[in-house]
Amino acid sequence: MGIEIIFAPPRRGKTCYMTHKAREYAFNCERNRSMQKEIVLKQASGFGVQTIPQHCVSANYPMEFHKFGYSVRRNRIINPYRLGFDNPFVRTHFSLPYEVYAVTEAQKYLNSRMSLYFPDWQSRWYEQHGHNDLEIMLDTQRPSLIDVNVRDLACFTEIMKLKIKYDDFGKPCRLQWLVRHIPDSWAYESYLKSGKKDKACYDEEVVTADYNVFASYDSQSCKPKFYQGHENADFDYTAAEQTEETMQGYIRYLLQNDDELPEKFYIKKRAA
Repeated sequence: MGIEIIFAPPRRGKTCYMTHKAREYAFNCERNRSMQKEIVLKQASGFGVQTIPQHCVSANYPMEFHKFGYSVRRNRIINPYRLGFDNPFVRTHFSLPYEVYAVTEAQKYLNSRMSLYFPDWQSRWYEQHGHNDLEIMLDTQRPSLIDVNVRDLACFTEIMKLKIKYDDFGKPCRLQWLVRHIPDSWAYESYLKSGKKDKACYDEEVVTADYNVFASYDSQSCKPKFYQGHENADFDYTAAEQTEETMQGYIRYLLQNDDELPEKFYIKKRAA
């Protein structure tokens, strides 16, 4: 697959789908054996690496995979900012052969608005990922949010629909995604120009997971960020303050200052 950009609007199951795919890689015996054999060869050739991983999956969020007859498998946690070749500026991760990367909210790390500053040591890593047999999955709401250098190398999967079946206890027991696979950036551009109607640009597939994928990861892992810095704060107006006079004054203030730029909203970064 190479680089795969998984996209859809919020709450349609992007990260859930990516987690399901990561689980399949984690239990892919052939791929994991290939990875382990290459690491043994590197040890024999003088590399200092001592650990031979159980499986090949790494991600920027924790996952825990269960499968009958296998031991529990947990992914290596990585920082996507540190994916890349060795360089004098940032200490990068040791990329394992046959490693599979799952990056959620990928636009944070591959921000298309910052393409001018995209480091060469990381850009070349994405360009040459195939030489180390890597698979890279990136989920985002829109592919246009991903750096164009990476986008041009990718294939695309759009999540069209997610169906969830629940058991008698109200827990998810089966998930089905209707997805569209788009082979490259040229087909993706044509797909958009056709209003997503040109069937020649994609293949459609139903992907099924007969287990509760949500139990493999924390789908609410970003929730604490909404409250960070407000631990000792109340809401803007408490019920006790909501008199007609104060609320009308507050509304007038918001309407008059809706385009006000907060102080220090933009801070110029210092040169490193």
